[in-house]
Amino acid sequence: MKLIVFGLCGLALMPRISSAHGIHFDSQELDEVSVTESIEAIHTLGGITSSQGILGARRLANQNPARSSDVLEAVPGLNVTQHSGGGKANQYFLRGFSLDHGTDLSINFLGAPLNLPGHAHGQGYADSNMIIPELLSRVEYRKGPYFAQDGDFSSAGSLNIDYVSELKRGLASLSVGEFGYRRGLLANSVSFNEDQTKLLYAFELTDNDGPWEVAENQYKYNALLRLSHRIDSSKRFELQYSGYESQWTSTDHIPVDAVNNGLVGRFGSLDPTAGGFTQRHAVSGNFTLAWDQSITQLRAYLADYKLNLFSDFTYGLRDNTALGRPGVISDQFNQFDSRVTFGGGVTHTLFENLSFMRSQLAVGFDYRVDDVNPAGLYDTIARERLATRSEDSFEQSNLGIFVSQQLLPVSWLKLTGGLRYDQFDVDLNGQFDDDEDLTTPNVTRSGSRNDQQFSPKFSASITPFEHDTELFLSIGRGFHSNDPRGLFTANPVDYIVNTRGSEVGVKTTNTSRNLSASATLFQLESDSELVFVGDAGTTEPRGATKRNGLELIASYFNKTGFEIDGFVTLVDARFVGVQDNGIPNAIEESAAVSLGQTWGNFKVGYKLKYVGSAPLVEDRSIESDSVINSDLFFNFKVNKDLSLNLSIFNLFDRDNSDIQYAQDYFLAGSPAFGKTFHPSLPRHVRLTANLQF
Repeated sequence: MKLIVFGLCGLALMPRISSAHGIHFDSQELDEVSVTESIEAIHTLGGITSSQGILGARRLANQNPARSSDVLEAVPGLNVTQHSGGGKANQYFLRGFSLDHGTDLSINFLGAPLNLPGHAHGQGYADSNMIIPELLSRVEYRKGPYFAQDGDFSSAGSLNIDYVSELKRGLASLSVGEFGYRRGLLANSVSFNEDQTKLLYAFELTDNDGPWEVAENQYKYNALLRLSHRIDSSKRFELQYSGYESQWTSTDHIPVDAVNNGLVGRFGSLDPTAGGFTQRHAVSGNFTLAWDQSITQLRAYLADYKLNLFSDFTYGLRDNTALGRPGVISDQFNQFDSRVTFGGGVTHTLFENLSFMRSQLAVGFDYRVDDVNPAGLYDTIARERLATRSEDSFEQSNLGIFVSQQLLPVSWLKLTGGLRYDQFDVDLNGQFDDDEDLTTPNVTRSGSRNDQQFSPKFSASITPFEHDTELFLSIGRGFHSNDPRGLFTANPVDYIVNTRGSEVGVKTTNTSRNLSASATLFQLESDSELVFVGDAGTTEPRGATKRNGLELIASYFNKTGFEIDGFVTLVDARFVGVQDNGIPNAIEESAAVSLGQTWGNFKVGYKLKYVGSAPLVEDRSIESDSVINSDLFFNFKVNKDLSLNLSIFNLFDRDNSDIQYAQDYFLAGSPAFGKTFHPSLPRHVRLTANLQF
């Protein structure tokens, strides 16, 4: 949500407020508090870790994403990928976590949360495909459980995504590319009341077939309306509507052996009827009021969401005789999720709340309700429902209360303490095939559960070298909730899973040389990784885990138009107390570097990404292949109104995989176990024309 971030948490209090000291790569260093008559002049006392930051419009504009949500890879260390059709939520990887679709990475978009608890496809499912990259004003990222304003799903990190309030000029964009790719965007803004009121609007349409033997046939519709109004120099409100719909046919991950044995092509499908439809319509708003030495923000949101997804990952292990289809080779299932999510909160930040030292206090609460009707799992063949495995309606509420205090007893020392309290309540009505026997009736189940969690945080930093370099120490407790449906199974899971983090880091910013760099050593422990497995409709136990890692980040640019930024992340991730301690799909090595050079109206950019191998089974006997990918783009400004962009993705046409798994499946008439994969897109070219008016 568009939270006013506490001074103790060290980020700008409002979107479009923070200063980056004029450095285009948006240095994590922020200005000190300065409360004046203008809301835009308010800044916090500074960051609390070396691994948080704000990415501004210029940095985000350089990302040149192949998929709209790929723009989030601007966050150092974050890997965004896909294991199915383009309308399905991405999979996220950060700090040695396979975050699935968002289990330990909270994502807030235009003031509303994207993570969905108890989702039919998996806990914390966060679809970010509705992002329009051209409208982004900032992505604020925080890593680790050290921030009192961050609650559920944020143990590995959190993202807050915001758009601009206005465009200086209108934008009409048209893209065409290989594999039937077409995209159109129209965006503009108008002003009223002597520029006190602004209305931003945008419409996007995307059509894409992809390289698949069964055409993806994806259609994506996107719309945005954003109204912002300045009442006076100290009061402002924003109201926005975001609408997104997508439908597609997906080529799911397939066995490596099926390709090696010539049973299917690399871009082939074993179930041509897989795919789905999704939609999200959301309204959110916030009201901000600046006082003499404090600031208050109220926020609220309402979202209507649906997903109807058909998948087939194992291709024929199920006996379809009980479904009236004897001899039919299909394991297809349908996951359906329909819900209304609403909530909001208040944050009040008081500057200089202590008379005897520099300080800042923030208190607030947030409240959220998910009304789900239903989250269902069904056995299907060719998108025809034949049996219900589970169908649950439930209402879950989450109340979070937080307080944090930042103190500067001396100019070179900053202390930050925070405490967060969360309470979860759920009422469930549904049915569940407890023994997974299709010939027996489903078990009716209902009930109520609740749980609570206290999450203390502490950080300290010193600035020994006249504000150019800062040293950090942070410790904190966090959590993620488990799928509430998993509380009502034969082997119920814990509602809340505790996590603990600690890190030390150093961050330096040399504004005269346009250089920013940081190094962070971190550790994150989780009591368990028990999750509800939506594909099977059961809970699957995962043991306690520990992750130790090193993260290096650097950015540089000069006056000749050259710029470079990149990161390296090394992680040791493992289950605790067991011999076979590999965590499936936990990436332990990743790195990326982006280069750019501008000559007048011409710019060339290059991005190199490396993702190391990961264990696919606990004994590490099967590992994924590493990924090396290169993208190249050229941008030419024809005149003050028109620019052209030529992008070449997967420049060297490598046979990379977006994702790999080790699993059971049915192949060539018999069951098997082995590696499956979803291929990355081959080399392809796109041309975009941008017209400003």
